[in-house]
Amino acid sequence: MNEGVAVVDLSKTYGKTSALSRLNLAAAPGSIYGLIGPNGAGKTTTLAIMAGLIQPTAGAVWILGRRVAVGSGRLANQVGFCSPQFPYFDYLTGSEILTACGLMHGISSREVKGRMRDLLGLLDLESCAGQFVHQYSQGMRLKLGLACAFIHAPGVLLLDEPFIGLDPASVYRLMGVLRRMASRGRTIVLSSHDMALVERLCDKVGVLHKGTLQRVIELAPEREGAPASGSGADASSRLESLLWEIVGKPEVKELTWI
Repeated sequence: MNEGVAVVDLSKTYGKTSALSRLNLAAAPGSIYGLIGPNGAGKTTTLAIMAGLIQPTAGAVWILGRRVAVGSGRLANQVGFCSPQFPYFDYLTGSEILTACGLMHGISSREVKGRMRDLLGLLDLESCAGQFVHQYSQGMRLKLGLACAFIHAPGVLLLDEPFIGLDPASVYRLMGVLRRMASRGRTIVLSSHDMALVERLCDKVGVLHKGTLQRVIELAPEREGAPASGSGADASSRLESLLWEIVGKPEVKELTWI
């Protein structure tokens, strides 16, 4: 398989509940694939199975030509994963966690220090690097997770809601980093509820609903140095219209006491 990421007939059940049903998708090297859908659609489960953290009930995931297996370390140095659903050790500091991640991936301590300095600067974490993670805000925790996913320069990035809690400057910097990584041949799969950002960033978007891939949309994202193709509102409205067409438009409920 030549894809950076290939998902074949992937299913996952929890008891009698089906989280994923015969999911198939492919993301080529140098591309950014977005997953959208309502809460509970299966986005986090999909990414966690891709990362080798959850065992699928059926089907398989292939990353860079190798089959993903839970507990196998063969792909660990090639994959970066970040999700707010998988917390860190609160009793460590941000710099301790980031250092441990770098060393675990076989990077020399000298190189880890340099990369950590760069990542802390990129994500505005220098001032809190020495603080314990339990003191971090949600946005700071997410930034630390992104730094851990980036520090070993993986060939494949799997990012679950990477924009949640980020300030506008951090979103801008993160989008620039992801575009550069894609331009250098890396594969990125991400989930997000921010459909305007997804449309600006992704080459393909898969719409997940009730554990099934309902549709795949080909996009023409903005790339480094290219002029913006349209306003964020216009971009958001196109994907929103498609999402409501597939999952049903939310009912607007009136609160008479407001």
